[in-house]
Amino acid sequence: MRKDQVSIDQICDVVSPVSEPNVLAWWMNLENSSIVELRIFPKLHDGKSNNHKESLLPFFLDFIDNNSQANGRRVGSHGALYFLNSKFDRINEPSLSETDKPEQWKRRSLVYEFNRSLDGNKRISNGTAKKWLKKYKPKHAISPRKTDYCEMCAECMEQKKRCETIAMRLQQNGNGNEDEIHENQALAESYGLLLEEHKIDAGNELRHYREQTQKSRALYQHIEKLQKKRVKVEKDNRTLQELKKKIVFTFSLDYQQAMLIPHWGFSPQPGETYYLRKLSNNIFGIIDHTLEKNAVYVLEERVCNTKNADTTISFADNYIQKLPSWVRHLCLFMDNGATNKNQFLIQWGMELVERGDYDTIRMCFFVPGHAKSDADRLFSGISHAFNNNDVFSTDHLITLIKNTIEPTGTCIHVSSHDIINWKSILDKKYTALKEIKQHRDFLIKRNSYGKVVVYCKSCCYQGEYSCQELRKDVNRLDLRSEIENFTYKARGMNQGLSQEKLYDLAEMYDKFIDPVLRPKWLPVFQAIEIPRVTASFPSSELARQHRAALKKKPK
Repeated sequence: MRKDQVSIDQICDVVSPVSEPNVLAWWMNLENSSIVELRIFPKLHDGKSNNHKESLLPFFLDFIDNNSQANGRRVGSHGALYFLNSKFDRINEPSLSETDKPEQWKRRSLVYEFNRSLDGNKRISNGTAKKWLKKYKPKHAISPRKTDYCEMCAECMEQKKRCETIAMRLQQNGNGNEDEIHENQALAESYGLLLEEHKIDAGNELRHYREQTQKSRALYQHIEKLQKKRVKVEKDNRTLQELKKKIVFTFSLDYQQAMLIPHWGFSPQPGETYYLRKLSNNIFGIIDHTLEKNAVYVLEERVCNTKNADTTISFADNYIQKLPSWVRHLCLFMDNGATNKNQFLIQWGMELVERGDYDTIRMCFFVPGHAKSDADRLFSGISHAFNNNDVFSTDHLITLIKNTIEPTGTCIHVSSHDIINWKSILDKKYTALKEIKQHRDFLIKRNSYGKVVVYCKSCCYQGEYSCQELRKDVNRLDLRSEIENFTYKARGMNQGLSQEKLYDLAEMYDKFIDPVLRPKWLPVFQAIEIPRVTASFPSSELARQHRAALKKKPK
């Protein structure tokens, strides 16, 4: 580098000629344009490179957390565990040649969108973003393009491609009608805009979900801090009471894919069991964002062979009964499936407010096809443990889940006494909600006249509520007092298992599993008598006779 580029701190690193006896005189006689060599590579920008923006790192990590979601893969997978918001299709911000692109297209860049969120002239480069992602968020990745990501996405992309193809062929033929060509081009562009709006809607909803859960947790931490104060002044007590009235306890509810037992996850699975019917266990998870706790409910197929409104409401009702008595507001986030979003769930919320248990209950349902919540992270850990262990009984499954989710989680084995026939109870008092499929946000509270009503809107993060009354014109009924008479056990609603499945289960337990683990409820169809073997020492004939005796068991 030139002499005039050398700073005062770098003079000591200048390499002088070996033959020069007076280094100072040599340095003073050098011209400013003379080239000199340094022992240490010069530091640019006061020791900081262009992409050194450590002060922006916390903001970047928060931005990634707020714009990502679990993809359901098990922990330990080589692939990404979290996908970024589906609106992002690249990390790099637009290049100089792409400055004329539409703003909506530019905002599909992760770096561009993050820089827009910063104040002033602060920004990061593409290299900085990639370096931080690799170092701090190695399991986060751009969401892959999938035609079946959701029905809406698939339809828009299919129609867009179809219209573009028709317009292109009409132009290539040379005899196409100009109006028809422009019509198909306009339609293709319209479907593209609709797809972008759909993705933005899903992204905004996810952001609203993150904001709500973080706000709920922050308020509860403030409450805990005030409660732990040894000496409280009057102001502290007033603040504590105000926070308790204000806080909204927020939950994520979802079902995991059913787990079949017996399951060989560690030991090799016997080939004969591959086509035999196994016992299904439905898993329901509740994420308590406010208390930072988890609850997992395990429901055997013998109790109820399908997921329905009764099971969903029973699980949610069981959990909220254990909340602090001062809680007045609830917010439930669920996917848009019929198992969760149904008339009876709304009516159950109305009954809780009618009884005075809560002041408001809000139910938010995600955009169909984009419902990834924190419950997926819980299920990911359970699936990973299940896939790598032998699970031969429901007790095994309960123990496995407990060991996976502890210390912040609990696992409950559900019996027929715990499942309530809510459909029959609620039908006595409430009517059906009109146009429920068109709404995704339901707020249940009392109106200005003191009546419990449902406020509905089509979007969770914006829009105006419309009001509906569902209470029938009947005398005051206390439905809670009738619950004991409406359990599945009391009403004889146990589903049981088919005779064919019982035969299959008995065959697996009798032939391949330790008799100690055989379920007590599984009937013994036929005792297997093994003939005596005359040989007094081990032989292959002994094994042949044993196998032949086992195969005599009727199918």
